[in-house]
Amino acid sequence: MSEIHPKAQQELGIIYGLEDKPPLAITLLTAIQHLMSMVVSIGTPPLIICRALNMPIDITIYLVNIAFFVSGIGTFFQTSRFGPVGSGLLSIQATNFLFTTAFITMCAAAVNADPTMRPETLVAMMTGATVVGSFIQIALSRMTTVLAKVFTPLVCGITVTLVGIALLNVAMVNVVGGYASFGTENFASVKNLSLGAVVLLGIVICNCSKSPAIRMSAMIVGFVVGAILALIWGMLNPMPKDINFFSVPVPFKYGFQFSFGGFISVALLYIVTTVEATGDLSATSMLSKQPTSGPEFIKRIKGGILCDGFASFLSGCFNSLPMAIFAQNNGVIQLTGNASRHVGKCIALLLIVMGVFPIVGVIFNIIPDPVLGGALILLFGIITTTGMRLIFTDTLTRRSIVIVSISLGVGIGAAFQPDFTVKLPHLLADFLHSPVAAGGSIAIVANLILPRSMDDNNGAAKDRHQLKDAPQALNPDEGALAEGSQI
Repeated sequence: MSEIHPKAQQELGIIYGLEDKPPLAITLLTAIQHLMSMVVSIGTPPLIICRALNMPIDITIYLVNIAFFVSGIGTFFQTSRFGPVGSGLLSIQATNFLFTTAFITMCAAAVNADPTMRPETLVAMMTGATVVGSFIQIALSRMTTVLAKVFTPLVCGITVTLVGIALLNVAMVNVVGGYASFGTENFASVKNLSLGAVVLLGIVICNCSKSPAIRMSAMIVGFVVGAILALIWGMLNPMPKDINFFSVPVPFKYGFQFSFGGFISVALLYIVTTVEATGDLSATSMLSKQPTSGPEFIKRIKGGILCDGFASFLSGCFNSLPMAIFAQNNGVIQLTGNASRHVGKCIALLLIVMGVFPIVGVIFNIIPDPVLGGALILLFGIITTTGMRLIFTDTLTRRSIVIVSISLGVGIGAAFQPDFTVKLPHLLADFLHSPVAAGGSIAIVANLILPRSMDDNNGAAKDRHQLKDAPQALNPDEGALAEGSQI
């Protein structure tokens, strides 16, 4: 691997290279900028799940806090590179949004089957799925070549698009007042809709700014503006009583339980997460002026994916949710010109500290549902758009159009009419109840069995000629990646 001269690094926009050690003040400032781009995204997934399942406040606060704690530990391993674990890049581990609807669906099905089920049992079920699923990603870290052949951009794009569509339903539920508002006068009230609209508008306005720093902090600004307006209107959630100043994370605090029926969709999302991690690590390598091919690059990819799976395993051991490598932080590297992995250690320390003070979870908990929903509309819309970009990575042919059509058709159809599984065997019903599992599995099977010869005729050639310009306009480039990362 050839070294890049410091002067050349500066010309390419890199001020501090991967192994450089910036001054403490610059390291801390860069770490704070990374936190600003991700702090909302770390605490939101457990908050969404807890509110959807009507979890007690103490469990909600714990799950939010532990998400920060485990993100810090995962980030430390990812940036430090212990043996085969970690990429050694400035890659940040954080809570994975993709699993939100899968866990809500799994736990809701369990509650429907047994209305007396305790909240602690639901957390234990999510723990079981997280821990067992992490071994899938750990195994896949050794099989990156095979993975690329089976899970093509088309298959992953379909799955991510379905995840985004399913999550948008969750976002709108929050905008109208949350699950608890259904059947009450508070449902879709003018105040709820106005509060969500103000938050969404604030985030959009920040993203229109020419200042990269303002764009990076758009989510935080939107949350703060929404919280202030909610305070004025008397809509903030009440502060819980008897808050501990300090909390020590406890392994398997709420136990461990495994349910195979709801696990299949979780397993599929672990595969998608692995493919996404490959892309994120490739982008970070490029921005850090490291090789993007060859033995060293493959070693980083395998180490990064292995660490991703290890972080999810560790997260499950603390009753938290699966982890993922955050693409948002690539935008911060571009903004600051600081690619030093030592910044990641500072970020990890800050996240761990945030994770042991319950006040962090309390702050998230007092935020009303419409504020959360207003921010999630844009965030989940971006996930949907990312899936579409993946679909259009290659030119759409007759074969790929058929795969996209049947996969999205079944997946979105399952989202609109989830009761289509009521007369199916229990195990199959649990699997197909999730639109992500239903549509994603069809995409995998169709991509494997539909003959390539479908495109080897004049009709396919005509299709390619008619569509050749469209994908090029939608192909993600470095600028698009940076822009998407800053939201």
